[in-house]
Amino acid sequence: MLVLISGITGMVGQPTAHEALANGHQVRGLGRSPQKLPKDIAESLESFVTIKDAYDIPALDEAVKGVDAIVSAPSGAFETALDGQILLLRAAERAGVKVWIEIPCSIVSGQANMFGSHQIFHAASWNYDWTNLPLGFHEGYNPLISFRNHAHLSSSIKPIYMFTGTIPEYVMYQPFLNNPFDTKAQTFSYFGTGDEVDIFTAVDDLAAYIVAAISEPNAADGGVRYVESFRVSMHQLADAYEKIHGVKLERKKLGTIDDVERLLQEGRDTTHPSNYNNYSSFIYLQIQLRGLCLHDSRDSRRWSHIKPISLEEWLKAHPDI
Repeated sequence: MLVLISGITGMVGQPTAHEALANGHQVRGLGRSPQKLPKDIAESLESFVTIKDAYDIPALDEAVKGVDAIVSAPSGAFETALDGQILLLRAAERAGVKVWIEIPCSIVSGQANMFGSHQIFHAASWNYDWTNLPLGFHEGYNPLISFRNHAHLSSSIKPIYMFTGTIPEYVMYQPFLNNPFDTKAQTFSYFGTGDEVDIFTAVDDLAAYIVAAISEPNAADGGVRYVESFRVSMHQLADAYEKIHGVKLERKKLGTIDDVERLLQEGRDTTHPSNYNNYSSFIYLQIQLRGLCLHDSRDSRRWSHIKPISLEEWLKAHPDI
């Protein structure tokens, strides 16, 4: 199978390329900066198509030509999450692509016949399960929800959406999000009781789940997939870190869920939504502490050949958090 990965140079695109290649697939890359790819991936690609921006229609048409599946792994920018996804979807429809995978947004494949479609589309959102959230609850999810609604109304392609909870490689390394560790000060900070559970999916596991999803015989039927690597509370996360590194962390409670929601409202009152990352950590905390998007990871169990990483293994592999 020839798989197009849009956004191949990114956090999700690269491990997905590794996984697809390891499973015997050909991989074509689509992105703006081929030089960002590590040598082992770059030398293994069927080809790389350079795109100027999300609106580069000729590049999109070239990229989708002859591919069997598309994985969309765009950046978190609103333009790529919605406009870019829709334009990639239309290019895939024109080309008659068979499979579509979406990473934080959506990718489509197939012709524009509205009835009797057998095309595959995996729209892996790789977020909390925003099907449980109304439009407007999370500014960053608005483009993803809007894309899903629009694709459902206007395309013959039936996407697969994959929900993962938190991606630790993202959260633990983004200064505006919720890395609770301060390893220099030996502190561990949290809101709530510290006993609320969160779901985590590591990027290498996510890549394996993506390839599994697009490889199934019924992938063209679309639908929602639920996966995880592990689920833990904040206190369990701190306990594991202490055990692995032989340290004792000072645990600092920063406030309650009411404090989180107050700080979130203050952020929205003083910040334009285009800069929502200034307060997005409080949106994620609200989701986590309220337990709004906990899911049953039924597809992780179904894909039993994939052995997800444990919390302890992940912490050992990332000593620099």
